[in-house]
Amino acid sequence: MTAAFRLRPGSAADLVHAVRLYDACLGSDKLVSLLFPIKKDDPAAYKKYLYRLYAKRYWSVEWMFTFVVKEGGDAVGGSEVVGFACWKKPKTEISFSERWFTLFAWIAPVMRAFITLQNKIAPPNVDFHVALAFDRCFPPVEKAVFAGKTPEEWWYLSTLAVHPSAQGQGLGALLMAEGLTMADEFQEKQAVVVKAEGKARGKVWLIGLRGTDTFYSRFGFSEVGRANVGELSEWDGGLVMFRE
Repeated sequence: MTAAFRLRPGSAADLVHAVRLYDACLGSDKLVSLLFPIKKDDPAAYKKYLYRLYAKRYWSVEWMFTFVVKEGGDAVGGSEVVGFACWKKPKTEISFSERWFTLFAWIAPVMRAFITLQNKIAPPNVDFHVALAFDRCFPPVEKAVFAGKTPEEWWYLSTLAVHPSAQGQGLGALLMAEGLTMADEFQEKQAVVVKAEGKARGKVWLIGLRGTDTFYSRFGFSEVGRANVGELSEWDGGLVMFRE
């Protein structure tokens, strides 16, 4: 029987799946060993850090998680989470009411504060200075690649991961297509506001791992810079790619 797959929005309960899939798909990448040298000896600490990072994103109106579910999978209940994408939406995509007048918007700051408190009271056994190397290295790169552009109009694809056992079935393309469709629709709305002519194309950017450029180029992405600089110069990935 051919497996059936479907996309669904992420929930807080899915964060454990995000960590599991990230580790299965990207855990062996050089970037992870650079940011988390403790991973080999204490994988639980690395996963705790990653869980809290994704939790902070989940409890933010700008971030969006989408998961791929395999129906009739091995998991209890007959379905199995086999992939996910994590996107950051443009600030201008978030409506005033969504940002301030929804139940989620009221709860989210409390949850983020709680996670921050957790990291202070019971921090994971990782070197936070090393783990945050990307945050120090990327701003100059971002400034260069976005010169003359308006970053607030861009969607950011942070993570796209499909479990190795489910790869080769078009699930990565399925996740990508959903995000690009939303980006295109957002850009169409922007074009109407400014009365621009022609079909508007969503502006999306990402930072790819080594060897992912072939996949992303299928969707119109092209390399515009590299993020493996400074403290991350040993990283063999870091392709900054734009689609506009």
